[in-house]
Amino acid sequence: MKNKIDWLNHGLEFFVVIIGILIAFQLNTCSTEKEQDELVDTHLTQIIKETEFNRLNFTKAIEHCQSNLSKLDTIFQLMATNNNRKKINRLAIELLNLGGVYIRKNAYSNLTQSADIRFMKDFEQKSKIINLYEYYIWVEAFDEISMNLYNSDFYPYLKENFDLVASSIQSDDVYNSKLFKNILVAYYRTSQQRLKKYKDCLLQIDKYLEN
Repeated sequence: MKNKIDWLNHGLEFFVVIIGILIAFQLNTCSTEKEQDELVDTHLTQIIKETEFNRLNFTKAIEHCQSNLSKLDTIFQLMATNNNRKKINRLAIELLNLGGVYIRKNAYSNLTQSADIRFMKDFEQKSKIINLYEYYIWVEAFDEISMNLYNSDFYPYLKENFDLVASSIQSDDVYNSKLFKNILVAYYRTSQQRLKKYKDCLLQIDKYLEN
């Protein structure tokens, strides 16, 4: 006589095995998601620190840019009155310090190059971070424009016509030439544009840190 198969018992055993596999899979999934969340949190903490560092640099860059614009305003006023070549000479040499802003992007590079950015579940937060670093690229482009102008016009003119060692006063035509005035105007306008971009980017930084 054949033994009767206990289908109910086999079915229960199969069910228990399946439930066990599903529970193990769910636990593994939860563990993986937790690790991913912790990884993202670490990246975000580093980005916040990096953003605070950049905020300080932008604040300093704005102050320096405003100082240069003030010096240029003074030079233009002195030129209009044909007065005080000594001060024009000193201010022009001080303007050799073009300034600029150093933007740190290591934390963002780590987030994107490691591909961990794909674990970010908050789409709005992800968009804000990406937009902030796009602003940085925008600012760097204007810094490069200013630097190119500085290297091609302003610095060569001073190197050729000024005494950069002793800072001695030069002849009137050095300060009153059309070329020098045009170079100063170009310096002024690019500095104004840079200042605006710095302020716009600082506003974005503040908004990000507030949120």
